[in-house]
Order: sequence, then C-alpha cells, then structure tokens
Amino acid sequence: WALLNFLLPDIFTSADDFNSWFDITDKQVEQEVISQLHKVLKPFLLRRVKADVEGSIPPKTELIVYTQLSPMQRDQYKNILKRDMDALYSSSSATLAQNKSRLMNLVMQLRKCCNHPYLFEGVEDKSLPPFGDHLVTNAGKMALLDKLLMRLKSQGSRVLIFSQMTRVLDILEDYCAYRH
Repeated sequence: WALLNFLLPDIFTSADDFNSWFDITDKQVEQEVISQLHKVLKPFLLRRVKADVEGSIPPKTELIVYTQLSPMQRDQYKNILKRDMDALYSSSSATLAQNKSRLMNLVMQLRKCCNHPYLFEGVEDKSLPPFGDHLVTNAGKMALLDKLLMRLKSQGSRVLIFSQMTRVLDILEDYCAYRH
C-alpha cells in the first residue's frame, strides 16, 4: 500500500481502502488479485533483459571452486563456534524455536568469516597499509580470486562480481585499488 500511495496518492488514500480492494483472504482469488496489482504497478516498473540492453554480452558461465580458509579465518571461525557453543548444543526440538534467531545469527557470523575476516570490527591490523597484500593473504577466497583475476586480466577478459554483502564489495574495492 505504501508504494502505491506514494505513486498514486489520489487513488490509494488509505490502507483500509487498499485492503478492501485487494482482499486476499480467499486463496482462490489470490492469483486474480496479484494480476490486478501487476497491472497497476506495470507502468512504474522497468524490467530490462540483458539481451535488450547489450547483445554482445556472452552467456553467463558459472563455476564453483572450493578453497580453504586462511589461518586467520580458521582461528576466527573456531572462536565464533566456541563463543556460541551452548546455542549449538541446546538445539533440541523444544529449545530450537527459542534459539532460532541465535542460530541464524551464528550462521551469518560464520558466513562473514568465510568471506573475509576484515568484515569484523577490530580484526584488521591498523599498523599495516590500507591497501596491501594482507587483503589477499588473510582470506582464502581473496587469494583464489586474486589468482583468477590475474589470469583473466592477462587473457583480456572482463569480470562482473556480485556479493550480497556490501562490506565485501568495500573490501573488493580496496583490493582493486591495491592491484591497480
């Protein structure tokens, strides 16, 4: 409702009106309501397909490559697990609901550790230069990425990197400044 109120304030004046117009309590009409909403939103949405924008881009190739954690990451990973050991052990079905958010947080912390140890405050040695080899050597993924990017650059390839974590992109920016 908030998006439609922003786009068309004269039509979508209140959330109550919106709820009455697009009532999805009945599962049989849910699909019809969704298609109505799509029709209302379509003029405001821009969806572009790669082929429409740039036809010379080759098809995406995906390759899964496994790598090891760096020694710094391994120590950090163990410390994270040790810190939340009781959440792991008390994960019986009765306490699972209580610990679910704690376990989800633990998984996120482990994901951050696997991406790069500098995603945690206070881990990066401030006495080292901000753009240095430590960006690569302290993370297994960065060491592998460094090798891959060097090879791809020598072949004249272009690379597009996505990440769900914006702070990983910040570290990649530092890496690019270092290797430039």
